[in-house]
Parts: sequence; structure tokens; C-alpha cells
Amino acid sequence: MANFLKNKKYYLLGIIILLVIGFFFFKNRQSANSKEVESFSPKKDEIVKPEIRDLTQNIVLAGKIDAESKSEVRFQTSGRLAWVGVKTGDHVKKWQTIASLDKTELKKSLAKEFNDYKSQLSTFQDSQDEYKSPKESLTLTDEMRRILDRSQNGLNNSVISYELADLAIKYANIWSPINGIVVNVEQPNPGINITPATAGIYIIDPESLYFRSEIDEEDVTKISLGQATQIKIDSYPDSLVDSEISYISFSPISGQSSTVYEVRFKLDLDNQDLKYRLGMNGDATIKLKQDSSALSLPVTAVNQDVDGKSFVYQKDNNNVLVKKFVTTGIETDDYIQITDGLTSNDQVIIRK
Repeated sequence: MANFLKNKKYYLLGIIILLVIGFFFFKNRQSANSKEVESFSPKKDEIVKPEIRDLTQNIVLAGKIDAESKSEVRFQTSGRLAWVGVKTGDHVKKWQTIASLDKTELKKSLAKEFNDYKSQLSTFQDSQDEYKSPKESLTLTDEMRRILDRSQNGLNNSVISYELADLAIKYANIWSPINGIVVNVEQPNPGINITPATAGIYIIDPESLYFRSEIDEEDVTKISLGQATQIKIDSYPDSLVDSEISYISFSPISGQSSTVYEVRFKLDLDNQDLKYRLGMNGDATIKLKQDSSALSLPVTAVNQDVDGKSFVYQKDNNNVLVKKFVTTGIETDDYIQITDGLTSNDQVIIRK
């Protein structure tokens, strides 16, 4: 009798457990069904139809004006600065002399090297005369040949020393390698001793301007050389400059927290009046795609499921919302192109 009551107790406990499990299963199923069945609400939802629009997909990159032709000119040797022929803001021509060092010491050094050359030449000639007979009779000993070689080498070295001293005088002047504007003179005052590191002159050609920007690795594959671009400079917001991509770097820019690449755009501008200047900020708008007859919907009408597939909501005869998968194309800030799945007669629900 005790075993029977014990078994009955376990039997009743099992039934209770099954009932509890069944209850929670039913509630969850009911909740899931209520979530799956969504109805159209005229107060909250909006009905729209696909319309034909002219859509253009762009990438907008922020950047600034830079110059292709820039030069940093410095003396090759140290010395006393004798003359500075330019100041910041001056226009210079290519190969124009812009500064020079004191040549007094250099000329003295050149004269000394010339005297050394003449002395070495005399020594060389003496050696040639001394061993002329053995040389003509082909009876030179190894020692004689070494003496003649040393004499020849000494003469060659004196010639080289003289040429170096002559070059030092020529290098005491520096020239502008480009047409441009002087933007900085590190040492404008003559009369002081300078080194190559302390007397640079910086020149930029204002006719070599370009627009420089950076692009993320996700977008760099979408652009190509020669792609049409419009540039708007912040200083001239009412003017748009037609341009195109002239350069896309192969390696990423170092020192960045993410992988970005340099992009350059042409600026074919007449900049004689210096209207456009280095460092001016702006935006480059690159046209990626355009369709003048794109069947489109507001972007708020298109959704994505967990697999990344695009769909829209439509209602059936019972006002129940159903998903309709579509294929999308060009996307702007406001509209998205529908390339497959809908016609202009279909109705789409925008859920609020």
C-alpha cells in the first residue's frame, strides 16, 4: 500500500510538470504568432508607391588644397650669408638667383688649390723627364712604375681639389628650381654665419594646385582614375569646380588609426590672382552611379533581415503585413532604387 501511494505521488508530480511545460510552450507559441501576424495601422503606417526618379549615388570626401610643385632650397655648405635677394611673398622665376654666401674665403681657397695644382704638375713633369729614357726603351723597373703612378695620382688629386673649390664658389649661390612664390625665408638677414640646416627658403608654384583627400578602404574600390568629380571650396561656397581623380595611392597613409588612402583631384584653375591658396578646406563629390529613370522608394520603406536581404512591407486583403523581398540599386540620402521585385503599381507600407 505504501509503494502504491508513493508511485501515485510521483505520477501526479509528473503530470503537473507536463502541464506546466505545456502551458509555457502554448504561451510562447501564442506570443510568437502574435509577433508574426502584424496588421496595417492607418494611424501609424504610411502607404507609398514606387516612383520614377533621377537618382545619383555620390561619395563626398573632405579635403584641402595642396601644391604639386613645392621646393625647399638650402645651401650645400656652411658660411657667412652675404646676400638674400627675396622675401616672403615675392614671385620668383625658375633658375633665378635668390641668395649667396660670402665668396672671399672660397676664392682664396680656389687660388691655393690652383697653386697646389701647378706645384703638383711640375713634380709630375720632373718625374716624366727623369724616367723618360727607361720609359722609351721599355726598361722601367717596378719601383720606377710606382713612382710614376704616385706622380700621376698626385696630379689627378690636385685637379679634383681645384674643381671642388671651384664648385664651392658656384654652390655659394642658390637658385629657385621652379616658378613660384616665396612662402618662407628662414634667415632673411645677411651677415651671419649659417649652416645648410638653418637657412632654408621655401617656394611654391601657385599654378600647380590640386585637391587632396583621403578615402576609407571600404570605398577605395568604388573609385577610379579619371572619375568625374565636383569640388566645393569652403571659402567659395557658391562656386563648384569641375574636376576628376588624378591619383589614388597604392599604399595606405601611415600614422592613421584606420586604413585610408590618399586621393588627388585636378584643379585646372587660373590662379594668377591667388584666389585659391594652400590649405583651403572643401569637399569633393565623386559621382559613382546615375539613373535618370530609377524606380525608387523612400529609404525608410526598405528594410533588411538578419541575412542582409532587402524587403518591403505590403498588406494582404486582411490588412496583414507581409514581407516582399526586393533587389536594390542606387541609394541616396532620401531614396533607394528598386531594380527587381516591385512595379510602379505596387503599394508599400512604411512602418512608423
